[in-house]
Amino acid sequence: MNVFKRAITNIKRQPVKNGLLLVIIFILGTVLSAAISVRTAMITTEENVMMRVPAVSAIHLDHIMAAFESGTSPWDRSIWRENRPTAYDITTVGQLPYVRAYDFYLNIELLSREFEWVVPQLDESRLRGMSLDDLGQALNNMRYFAYNAAESFPVRGVSNPDITDIEAGLLTLTSGRTFHAEEIENGAMLAVVSQLFADYNNLYIGATLRLHSAIHDLDAFGEAGIVIFPVGWLDERFMVHHEILEFEIIGIFNVEHQLNYENYQGRNLFNPVRELSSLYNRIYIPVTVADVVSRAAIEAEIELCSEIPEDETWRHIDCPGDAEEPQLEAIFLMYDPRDLGTFTEAATELLPDFWEVRDVSSAFYSIIASMDSMLEIANLILLLAAGATIITLTLTITILLRDRRHEIGIYMALGDRKSKILSQFLTEIGLIAVVGIALSLFAGNMLSHGISRNMFEQTLLERAAEPRLEVQMPWELMLFNPAEIPLGEVMEMYDTSLDVETIISFIGVSFTVILIATIAPIMQIVKLEPKKILL
Repeated sequence: MNVFKRAITNIKRQPVKNGLLLVIIFILGTVLSAAISVRTAMITTEENVMMRVPAVSAIHLDHIMAAFESGTSPWDRSIWRENRPTAYDITTVGQLPYVRAYDFYLNIELLSREFEWVVPQLDESRLRGMSLDDLGQALNNMRYFAYNAAESFPVRGVSNPDITDIEAGLLTLTSGRTFHAEEIENGAMLAVVSQLFADYNNLYIGATLRLHSAIHDLDAFGEAGIVIFPVGWLDERFMVHHEILEFEIIGIFNVEHQLNYENYQGRNLFNPVRELSSLYNRIYIPVTVADVVSRAAIEAEIELCSEIPEDETWRHIDCPGDAEEPQLEAIFLMYDPRDLGTFTEAATELLPDFWEVRDVSSAFYSIIASMDSMLEIANLILLLAAGATIITLTLTITILLRDRRHEIGIYMALGDRKSKILSQFLTEIGLIAVVGIALSLFAGNMLSHGISRNMFEQTLLERAAEPRLEVQMPWELMLFNPAEIPLGEVMEMYDTSLDVETIISFIGVSFTVILIATIAPIMQIVKLEPKKILL
């Protein structure tokens, strides 16, 4: 009789004992199935949530730790100057395999008497706790604008010819072009501006954009009795450095970013609106041009600071050092937002001390924290269930085999190989396990669907009611801050239905556990000699 027929015969001959084994496998398998279903559902839901996170990161200084290590104030300007990432550091990070595009850039401010700021149109009906008039006044207070004296425009010197903000989807090029690599390298006097800014100021492709770089002696304003500094922004009497820059407009873009009104209320809306306004007024130029302008400004500041009396030490706080370098910023776009965590760890290793990369995944902190809590519970249940299954089945099979010692001894005395006996018992237990696992797969899945769904929803509600954890987010990423995901939408993502991955995982774990629990007792029996077994 072959092994399979012998196994079937023995199963039929001992229905009570084998039925007990089936029940044990079913109960323990149900727990395993439920834990695996919850674990798979949590991992899938977290991946779906992460896919909603913009795949973008920016460099950020942990100024609290930097100040603690240096023994200075967190607001000391020197902390932000020392050991900053260089273009080489940023390029090294940008070469990581997770990065789709990156840019190191310089932000500078340039003045104009000819051109005016533009303010994007907002939907007043969606403003919560703040009127358009209040918001407009707040924005005007932010601008260097007084009595039509001068406007200060945010200018970004970029190293990526394609402009990373366009690649990130914040902007779309509507006419003209972006830069060529050689234009970036050679410092061509070219600029790309927004459509709204161009229309409002009668600019077009090929037009000349005339801007001023200036460093002011603030004491001179006071001596002249001027309190509102912007009145004299372009007055040569108050300048220690003045340079006129003329750029040719080669490209015009539209701003695609949509303000997430639901994320903000009242005065909290001011910062994102300010950043949005800044984006509409942002002027893109080659980083090499911005570098030259920035270095000239630093030299002028150093010269101005050299004239401050030594006894007035408080005035030296904001003075640049002799070795001051233009402060590079950086932004990185990922291929996949699910790589943000891995990229953060890899990039931080390549950056100077206390510098790291940050993303906007903290916007979904409460959701991700809830899923992590549930995932920890599922993993714990899975480990406990696997351990309990191994122990319980080992003891059960040991007892069952002890009752069949004589049967095993007879097989061995008749000349059966130990491998054949081992195969027979593995087949018997395997056939019972197949039935038990099949039943427990569906039972565990139904159990997990009801219980875990309610637990997950309750955990989400509790997390949402907790005070939000304030996580430092680089200012640059404010425009990438995603809209909150409604609770109902998160619950729609949570799906415990059986799929191929869940079934394969459950079958693999179950049979591994059963195999471990089976081999040990059988090996204890078959390693004995027939004479010892039969006596």
